[in-house]
Amino acid sequence: MDDSAHKKPPARQSSEPRVSAVKSIVTPRRRTAGAPTLPQILESLNRAERETRGFATDEKVLRSNVHALERLYPTTRFAMRLAPRAVGQSTIVQATTHYLRAEATEEVAITEAGLLRGGFPQPAAEPTGMRLRRTYEPILLVGSTDVEAPADGLDAPLSIGGEVIGVLAAELDRGTELPDRLEDALLMTATHASASIETGRLRREALHLRDYLEKLLEHANIPVLVVGRDRAIRVVSSAFVRITGLARDQLDTKDVLQLAGQSDRARVLSAFVNALRGREVPPFELRLPKADGGNARLQFTLAPILDSEGRVAGVIAIGQDRTEVHELEGQVIHAEKLATLGQLAAGIVHEINNPLTSISVYGEYLLSKLTRSGAEESDVKRVERILRSSDRIMSFTRNLLTYARPSKEEAQPLDVNDVLEEAIGFCDHIIREARMTVLRDYGEGLPRITAVPGQLHQVFVNLITNACNAAHDDGGEVRISTRLHGRDRIHVRVEDDGVGIGKEDMSRVFEPFFSTRRRGKGTGLGLSIVKSIVEQHRGGIEIDSEIGGGTSVRIVLPCVDE
Repeated sequence: MDDSAHKKPPARQSSEPRVSAVKSIVTPRRRTAGAPTLPQILESLNRAERETRGFATDEKVLRSNVHALERLYPTTRFAMRLAPRAVGQSTIVQATTHYLRAEATEEVAITEAGLLRGGFPQPAAEPTGMRLRRTYEPILLVGSTDVEAPADGLDAPLSIGGEVIGVLAAELDRGTELPDRLEDALLMTATHASASIETGRLRREALHLRDYLEKLLEHANIPVLVVGRDRAIRVVSSAFVRITGLARDQLDTKDVLQLAGQSDRARVLSAFVNALRGREVPPFELRLPKADGGNARLQFTLAPILDSEGRVAGVIAIGQDRTEVHELEGQVIHAEKLATLGQLAAGIVHEINNPLTSISVYGEYLLSKLTRSGAEESDVKRVERILRSSDRIMSFTRNLLTYARPSKEEAQPLDVNDVLEEAIGFCDHIIREARMTVLRDYGEGLPRITAVPGQLHQVFVNLITNACNAAHDDGGEVRISTRLHGRDRIHVRVEDDGVGIGKEDMSRVFEPFFSTRRRGKGTGLGLSIVKSIVEQHRGGIEIDSEIGGGTSVRIVLPCVDE
């Protein structure tokens, strides 16, 4: 507290309001004729309430109520003060019509009569942070000269929740008759000010709590929804918005059932109703559609929210994002399948290759013999079909073994353009049969990539073969391009103008044994092998396609670390 508060301030001739170092206020004197009526008292207090609506501080409440009394009793001196420790502050907050006497600046006091006047029982101890006195002792200076003069006074407590937090005092010159209804006005104003202080604090606490909860939801890394009894979403956390990709304006007031898929709505409704009835709801998992496609997997725990009267006003749903968990589980399952497939592939290759070698060798012998002996053309074609079938089986076993057991050949620096040219050469007969034209658009001066030559050949042979297999009956074009992306990535794009892939199949193109070609024309391992090899080389692959619009495959490969 400022040391000047202990000193008697100099006299002033101006009628302007004065403010002391302890937040006192002094207002101009106004005189009215006669004692105020009860309606006038109520009107003055109503005016004070209008002045303190909204975000009002304690000091503003005190000032407005002191003004209300001063308007009614201009010849009486008033002081309204809050005890520091009772209101959680370090200084006295007060509003007065005159300066304080020096001895009153350090403490807040109330009389026993004042407590009894306010309806409190005979006090056994001093109120928190206040001094209890048997008789009233003046605390205000008098007149424009600010002198200490004999005075009489009465007071009344300010209280919240049955606890005294301050005092409202009225002083008159010694021997002056008590104005009519002053005691009633004092009690009414003390009650009104106490209620306004409590309301203001509750409002500030509510605003603080709301701001705190908003920040908590904004920064909490968990999806949270608050749903009203009408199932409308009231609050949504940033984590939920981030996971689903939905905008807040798409979620606010939306029926929570609309978030779930059709098959899950009955389960969500049952859990919601049980939570509203106060029943325990075990955690349950939901698949929620995301804005950019796909689904998010969230596990929710529900709990009822009670209003001020203890009734259930809504439900809070606290979620846990399990999308990555399910993806990891899928990867584990896929890895287990690959391990089993590897064991099966080794057995298949061993059991098939030996008899298949005999079929292939004897088939070649028969074909050569029939050709030399001038056999019927139909017999020759039958033997050729046998050889093509054996080659197809051999190719299948090689692909199966490659998929399950990647090559252990050493990686080395390669020129991606040279690898593509070699792959095109390997596919020359397929390109001719499909009547396809290869258009090259290679980037110049590209850095080398680190790769296993045989595996990279297999990637591009598969992609070119797929493009040829997707060609229309009258042929088409395969466009192959390479570009440097940034400083350390090379993009390879293989595009065709063939029949394309339907949207319903796009999510499955990398699955083993899934093929969009008609039965008997593909093993369904080609793109699975491609994806596996590209990821082993720390790269990535993307496919865009539509029915009748062709297919574009983009592969990203890292450059050699210099």
